[in-house]
Amino acid sequence: MIKKILVAHDLSRRSSAALMRAAELATQTGATLEVLHLVEDDLPAWVVDRRQAEARTVISEEIEKLRTSATADIETTVRIGRDYTDILNRASECAADLIVLGVHREDALRSVVVGTTAERVIGFGSRPVLVVKAPLTGAYRRVLVAIDFTASSHQAATFALELLPEPAVRVVHVAPMAVDTQRSRARDLEKMEKIRAELSARRPGVGGRSALPELVIRHGSPIAEIRNEAAAWRADLLVAGAQRRSGLTRALVGEIPEDLLSRPPCDVLIVHASAAERDRAAISHQLGATSDIIA
Repeated sequence: MIKKILVAHDLSRRSSAALMRAAELATQTGATLEVLHLVEDDLPAWVVDRRQAEARTVISEEIEKLRTSATADIETTVRIGRDYTDILNRASECAADLIVLGVHREDALRSVVVGTTAERVIGFGSRPVLVVKAPLTGAYRRVLVAIDFTASSHQAATFALELLPEPAVRVVHVAPMAVDTQRSRARDLEKMEKIRAELSARRPGVGGRSALPELVIRHGSPIAEIRNEAAAWRADLLVAGAQRRSGLTRALVGEIPEDLLSRPPCDVLIVHASAAERDRAAISHQLGATSDIIA
């Protein structure tokens, strides 16, 4: 159950779009919404005071505009800080269930440094992060969930359906061309059916619509196929799990989420696996490996 949503606001239009989406989600779930703005700590004291006051004014005006459509309890926090660590610290303090950020600006040096704020918040944190690209036009209608059978992708799918019980859901798995065999396709389909059954149990039929998520299996490059599927289906939210891997930025969020965040096809929700979910997936993987050996 979502009780607290934290949205980071840097007074840009990107952050305004994130605030609108966060307010819509908070109203939908009954969660409390907190708007966080950070003022750099290496400025003269009088500048810091002025910017804090200005930030409160700007954010208050935006919140007032939302009052006609958002009924959520919204509070504002303005504090000294500058980077992702301050966002993560505040998220921990207020026990946020979801962090919402605006999409990053195009930055040619992004991969040369260590990634965007969103990538760092995802990579160094453990909480679900929603990166908002598009202006709010209504509730999410089409949710595409990318599944690779890891604990994180399973957790991502589960979290998405708890957060958004009503939209149409399509689950896509992309398998490498090298393993495109009849046996591998059958095995992938069997895993997908199990996932669909689990997800369907969490979302009973809504408005007479089938609660069963659609299943799609593609073969090829994961990034390319996921982007193609998001475009073809006109998804307004893409959900994926975060994997930590070797390398500088790869160690932050994993190859697929990082590449999706660099040029998001739509809003993107990234979720880490909990310790319990990782243990469950490890046991399942071991049982699956044993079954393959027996077969």
